[in-house]
Formats: sequence, structure tokens, C-alpha cells
Amino acid sequence: MKIIVFTPSLYKTNSYASMMTTSLNYYFVKNLAFTSQNSPKIDVIYVVNEEDKWSKEMPQSFAFNENSNQNKLDGTTVIYDAAGKIYKSVGLKPFNQNTISSIIPTHNAGNVLVESSVLFLVDQNNKILMRDNDYRAQGEHLKPLERLVKRALKTDEIKIDFVKNKTLKVGDKAPDFILNGPNYKNNSTEKFLDDKSSFKVLTFYPAAFSGQILPDFTSIDTKSAMTCAAQIQLIDHNPLLENVKSYAVSSSTNPLLELWKSALRTNKITYLNDENYAISLAYNSYNNLGYNNRATYVIDKNGIIVYANPDLTFEDEAKFPTILEKLILNNQ
Repeated sequence: MKIIVFTPSLYKTNSYASMMTTSLNYYFVKNLAFTSQNSPKIDVIYVVNEEDKWSKEMPQSFAFNENSNQNKLDGTTVIYDAAGKIYKSVGLKPFNQNTISSIIPTHNAGNVLVESSVLFLVDQNNKILMRDNDYRAQGEHLKPLERLVKRALKTDEIKIDFVKNKTLKVGDKAPDFILNGPNYKNNSTEKFLDDKSSFKVLTFYPAAFSGQILPDFTSIDTKSAMTCAAQIQLIDHNPLLENVKSYAVSSSTNPLLELWKSALRTNKITYLNDENYAISLAYNSYNNLGYNNRATYVIDKNGIIVYANPDLTFEDEAKFPTILEKLILNNQ
């Protein structure tokens, strides 16, 4: 199979390039999205609508592993198509010919305008299985791609018993579940509500290695769209959580979650692996498109929900420290 990405740039001016190349590398080149022993062979190809700017700069000046650009391209194929010949051959308009009004603005340094990539999933017979015109390393796009790859290859398919749960509200007993993730043994029987010594924060997010760009925490832009990286780091960096246990939940694999934790440089939050979305279904955060909606719950020492937010935003996170402080003081 092939994943072919037509992208405007892999240069440092493209804010989502690093997250996109990293996620596709870990998920499909290194096959860390799969648990089966016979990992599939998937080619990842980037067709870049500009010249190779990186090779023209001094290695001491800029490199792919510097902070402004951390592309992971080992095991992939990169084709620079500044003239747009390959684009035109498959019916795509080259990015550098598009009008400025059609370009999606990003909040990266210098207010550089970067368009979304166009991603194709192609099977062994060169049949197009998927076309995504708005690919920017979003978990909401990455997880459906992963699910379709697994379905097409008939490996690691997750069967979801999807039923619409009643909405959890403040005062409800929190659903219990066995803790699973990089911090726990495979045969662990430890349950979420076993520990009655502290409050718990449970946050659900779409995918590891998604979010367009690692966030800058010098300020919180409440008008920006919430990202997976920002959602986790904002909770992890909350000083009030020193005496609160916090968990981040996604459907993944433990190797991916270990790398994700390292990439985000988090210290306090624990990553949970909800392989078959059972936890997400219990907390009504599963989206039947194949990923978690953003939801956050606070559970008190008695296992009672004292805060329920099924649709997390940056504005909610900006208010969360104050909300959490009041919850703890009022429920001690």
C-alpha cells in the first residue's frame, strides 16, 4: 500500500510538517500503530510543491532535527516538484499557483500562510481508497486513515460495539475500568477507581502524534482550535495537579504512547491505552468516525463526577485551573 501526500512544503515555514512526517513515520513506516507480528509494508511518499530549500542552507544553520523543524523522513520518499508537473498529472492544482484567499492561515511564527496537504491512500492495485483534502496532522484525520489501512489489510481491526451512551453529568458515579498503558503490566487488574486517595482528571483526545504543531505555552490563544498536544500539556503543566492524578486517554499502542510522552515532555499525566474504545464508550467520548472527541472529567475521591465537559476548547482549558481549585476546595 501507499500513502501519498501532496504538500506545499516540508520546510520550517510549514507549521504542521514536523507533526505530519513524525506521525506517518511512527504509525506506518515503523508500523507502531500495529500490534500484529506480521507488520504490513506501507510506502509513504511526499510530493512537495517547492524546491528543496533545506539542502541549499548551511547544515550548521538549519537541520531537520532543530526545534523549528523536526521532520522524520527516514524510510520515506520525498519528491520535490516545484514546477507542479506531478500535481497536474493527477489533476491537482499546484499550491504555488493558488490565490492567497484560498490559503488557510496558521499561527506559526511570521504569520506564514500554509495550505493543507492532500493525502491519498492507494492499495496494491493502485486503486485510491481514500482522498483527504485537508490533511494537517490532525488526529481527527489520522485515526480514520489508520482505521481504513487496517481494514484494507485485514489486520488489527477493532470491532466497536457502538451505542449512544447517556451523557454523563455531575453527580453520576464514574464508570470504572482496568488501567492499561505504558505504565501497567499486560495482566494488570488495577482499576481506575481503586485509588481513593485523590481527585482524578480524565481527559480524552483523538490521537497520539497529532495537533499540527507543538504548542507555545508563553500564552494561551483561546481563539485557536484545541490540539491533542496542547490538550495534554495544558493539563500536565497545571500546578494544581501536584496532588491530583491525571490521565490522558486515546486508542493507540504502548510503543506509540511512550514516544508521545517523550515528545511532549510531560511529567505528571499518565497515558492510558484504550485499544477497543471501551473506556471512551463508557464516557461517551467515542466518535463513530473512529476517534475520541475531546472530553474532560474530574472525579472525586468517592468516584463521583464533579466536573463534566464533553467538548473541550482552549477557552475551557484557560479557565480549568480556577475551576479545579474550586472543585477541590468545595469537595474536601
